[in-house]
Amino acid sequence: MPKTKNRRAPIGALFAGLLSALFLMLAFPPFSFWGFAFLIPFPLFIVARSQKFSPSITAFWAALGSSPGWAWTHLWIADISVGGLIPLVIQLSIYTFLFVWIARHAVDRLGHEVFVLPIVWVGVEFFRGSILWSGYPWYLIAQPLIDSPWGILAMPASVGGVYFVSYLCATYCIVLLLAISSKASRDRLRFGIIAGIVLTCWIGIGYLLVPSEPERPQTLRVAVIQPNVAQDNRLDWTVRQRIRDWLDLRELTIAAATDPRNPEPVDVIIWPEGFVSGWTLDPVSLAVERAQRLAWSMVPRIPDDVPELVGYPSKISATTVVDELLILQSALDIPMVVGSVAFDNLRIVETDDGIEYLRDAMYNSAFVLLDGEPQSVWYDKLHLTPFGEVMPYISTWDWLENKLLAIGAQGMQFVLSKGKKPKRLTIPIQRENESETDSVSLATPICFEGTISHVCRELVFDGGKRQAQIMINITNDGWFGSWDAGRETHLLIARWRCIELNTPMVRSANTGISSAIDHRGVVQSRTITPLDASDPRRGYLITDVVLGQGSTVYARLGDSFGWLCFGVVLTWSIYAIFR
Repeated sequence: MPKTKNRRAPIGALFAGLLSALFLMLAFPPFSFWGFAFLIPFPLFIVARSQKFSPSITAFWAALGSSPGWAWTHLWIADISVGGLIPLVIQLSIYTFLFVWIARHAVDRLGHEVFVLPIVWVGVEFFRGSILWSGYPWYLIAQPLIDSPWGILAMPASVGGVYFVSYLCATYCIVLLLAISSKASRDRLRFGIIAGIVLTCWIGIGYLLVPSEPERPQTLRVAVIQPNVAQDNRLDWTVRQRIRDWLDLRELTIAAATDPRNPEPVDVIIWPEGFVSGWTLDPVSLAVERAQRLAWSMVPRIPDDVPELVGYPSKISATTVVDELLILQSALDIPMVVGSVAFDNLRIVETDDGIEYLRDAMYNSAFVLLDGEPQSVWYDKLHLTPFGEVMPYISTWDWLENKLLAIGAQGMQFVLSKGKKPKRLTIPIQRENESETDSVSLATPICFEGTISHVCRELVFDGGKRQAQIMINITNDGWFGSWDAGRETHLLIARWRCIELNTPMVRSANTGISSAIDHRGVVQSRTITPLDASDPRRGYLITDVVLGQGSTVYARLGDSFGWLCFGVVLTWSIYAIFR
């Protein structure tokens, strides 16, 4: 009889992992059935409570079963790097292994499943989302709950962040499981009542935490530009392609600024991440570039290199695009937020291979253009996207990084440095019926940073005091290719920053989804005005956003709850290993 149990055990754990993967897929885009978030940990809690077989065997087969869910949610990576998708799926499956293994040991030693399992779940989520490989906080069980009615179930994030909501979700899940699985009718009734109390209190607290509208709301009218340029078109951006994309952005910008259907003036125009077609926008490096009097060759570099681009000389100034952009901004007399690169100690030298831009560091940056000039304060991205802009730990050794890129992402380069400190950008605006000019402070998380709680908190608040009134998330979601579920997920996760910080966010995404999100995490607007019906993703979005006021508990305490759970789980894990 014991042998039969051991043969069936892996099958049960494998099925539990597969079921959890199915619930994960259903809870997140493209399906977005948010109620399935409660069920994601359900099968894994069952096997974590089982006493029939060893924790290691159970954890291995559960992790194997979870792998199809991770593969499905990251299918878009296959278009970039099949060699990168496989190790990513393995790594994410290991987190399932860690949860089941740690949970089994903790429950065996401590009992008290209602308290232990949610803490272990959040501790492992926090380890994945905020610690290892600099953090990957996607597909947390709490995240679909922002789509619950009025977002009530997500509102406790303003107190303890998204990980606290994951804890509430996991707690409700285990109590519900005990209510269903208890053999004694008295226990089923008791846990059923507790489950009802947990959910009722959760909803009640969420209702009380819904932020009210500001008594004296201040609004910002934004115009978001969405050019819809495929990411692979920019991996080797030829000069002719740069000119074409600049002309496209210029057309969209002028159309947004002069749209007769929006007679009210726009306060700021926002471009997506890194779409200035020149080499730099930081004033010091731009001065170096101008002093060199460099020229770009307009001779086609590759077959079919924008043949429709005619009327240009064989060479143009290297600063042509930047110069024309600054003239455009000055003529429109509207502040612009744009993405480009910045350098430390730029030196332009001539080598046997041509002109080379040498530097001590290069940054992915956000700039404000005002009065025909880039402003002297700009933001350098603090948190580089793991395995998209940097290989955490691995990038310390160039030879190892190059070897891995050759295997999994031929042609990619990781050349960016992370910013040194959080900076806010400022734009002037003219208040209605007021003669004086006011200013608005902007936090500008770039791309992946919009999903990182602590980065957005550092940008919006300092010591619990508000420093920025709105988040401007510039991003290039062309990486997702045709996988729109990835774009929807990116938007879904970014919305949580608005609840945590009681601050609105405007997203400018190259291929969509550009949108405006209010301080409650509700998407207020996401429909762009296309210039051409044949390309509905190419256009602009004009909308009014109410600026953020006040503070939250999370703004003061940050991810203290996540760190607490991780510390407890780490202690249990070390104890289990040494036992």
